[in-house]
Amino acid sequence: MTESTSPGEASLDNVKNYGTLAFGALGTMFDTGLVVVGTLLTSLGLATLLAGFGLVGDVEMSTGAFLSSALILGVVGLFALGIAAEGPLGRGRRLVGFTVWEIGIARAIASFVVGFGFLVLQGFLSRFLTDLPVVIQHGADGLHAAAIAGMVVVPLVGVPASLLLRTAPENSSWARQLEYPAIFLVWVFATMIGL
Repeated sequence: MTESTSPGEASLDNVKNYGTLAFGALGTMFDTGLVVVGTLLTSLGLATLLAGFGLVGDVEMSTGAFLSSALILGVVGLFALGIAAEGPLGRGRRLVGFTVWEIGIARAIASFVVGFGFLVLQGFLSRFLTDLPVVIQHGADGLHAAAIAGMVVVPLVGVPASLLLRTAPENSSWARQLEYPAIFLVWVFATMIGL
């Protein structure tokens, strides 16, 4: 703090800096979570379509039920991917001036918040899905698994892995480019295991 900076201005600068950190971490984790959920629902929609035509497995639904289920899952999954594509997924790379620990803590808290948000959304939607085909209910189960993975596994495994890649030596630029894919892969595999 310089002589010309008052304590109030310094604390306001700290609030702005940590607000930037929180917004960047939350945006990154929200977009990563949407990519996970979008990938899951789009894949489930495609698998339903293939099973309905008898190409994979055997499905016990009418033609209209499997076609509408595949369409709903595909549209919702692609919508989630579209929102993530427009979001601030790359914002975390511009978080300069923060220590690795600050970024790690912010990402861990943000992934917990996003996972909790997915859990609340799944609880809200599950009340309306009881009369719909079982495939739609499996989509809600996938949202639940993604929520639990975001709340537990990503803060414990995904965030530390991304921080290790973030602190890679300067000559390892390839490792720094894998920072966000590491979080995504941990989230996806944890979601698949949770199903």
